[in-house]
Amino acid sequence: MYPGYSGIVQYGHRAFLMTTLGFALLMNVFLVANFYWTALLTPWQRNVCLAALFGTWVVLTLVASFWQHRLASTLKTEQHDETFRQTIAYYLRGDWFAAELQMLPYLKKYPKDAEMLLLQATMYRHTERYEEALLILDKLQLLQDSRHWYAEIESERTLTNAALRPEA
Repeated sequence: MYPGYSGIVQYGHRAFLMTTLGFALLMNVFLVANFYWTALLTPWQRNVCLAALFGTWVVLTLVASFWQHRLASTLKTEQHDETFRQTIAYYLRGDWFAAELQMLPYLKKYPKDAEMLLLQATMYRHTERYEEALLILDKLQLLQDSRHWYAEIESERTLTNAALRPEA
């Protein structure tokens, strides 16, 4: 009922708390003025206050929903960053098995993550799984985010092809 309440429960963020407390304060002022000091508001003023209270509720609910959506997407990015950092750590240590164990469940959940797919193709090249690396690079080339990684994809493709055909 209160705007921002679900954000308090889900994230515990101060902005949601301030939104909820601000609306609760407005609601309490209206209730006291309407039911305790009955002579303070005329019926017309009461209707205007109700309309203003409803408008405030709608606006604050929309704002809280927007911030809740932004916070949720930020948390998703943090989860990606943590998984990516752990996978990179295994990769840099040369622990290919652990890197792949970290990578595959993540790629099942987010199959269009360009950075992780590029890392997977690089790891496959290092473990001499060249055909699989080229398949991943082909898949990566089709993604919309691949335009940001064009130079790296082509570089990886060149290195993989060179390793596949050492006589060339």
